[in-house]
Amino acid sequence: MVVLLKLLYSAAITALFVLLAAFGIRTFWGPPQMPEFPQPADGVFRPVAPAPPGVGPDELTPEQLAFQEEQERYQQEYDAYLDDLQQYHAIVFAVATVIGVVAVAGGVALAARLDALRLGLVGGGLGTLIYAVVQAEGDIDELGAAAVFAIVAASLVLIGGFGYRFLGAQES
Repeated sequence: MVVLLKLLYSAAITALFVLLAAFGIRTFWGPPQMPEFPQPADGVFRPVAPAPPGVGPDELTPEQLAFQEEQERYQQEYDAYLDDLQQYHAIVFAVATVIGVVAVAGGVALAARLDALRLGLVGGGLGTLIYAVVQAEGDIDELGAAAVFAIVAASLVLIGGFGYRFLGAQES
């Protein structure tokens, strides 16, 4: 019964740690806001007929010109949003990776008598590392292969060093 209680305790620590990291990042560094598609002032959408082929901008109606300007402004805002979102994903990846590595290293470094807490921190760190990769989505290629490789290599060296030092010392 005690073993089951310790496993449940570890699972609770794991889940709460991942949630703490995820919501902490969103609290202190929220995602950019997606621009709203232009809406008519009266709330009723009335489609504007597109300009016929071969008609220049000088021959468009005022409604067509206004609609075209709104579309161009929205596209510029949306492109800026995508750039900001890519930067946000890069920051979340880096911060969540650091938090995950620190949690795993801290879990390994704790005293053996705190096994349930150790397991919870290692699991929470692992979950946070997975969260980091999921948040990076398709932008992980945009971060740069060298940067991602460096972050992962440094994380592995740090966690490996902690494991060697603290787990090896406990076995002796």
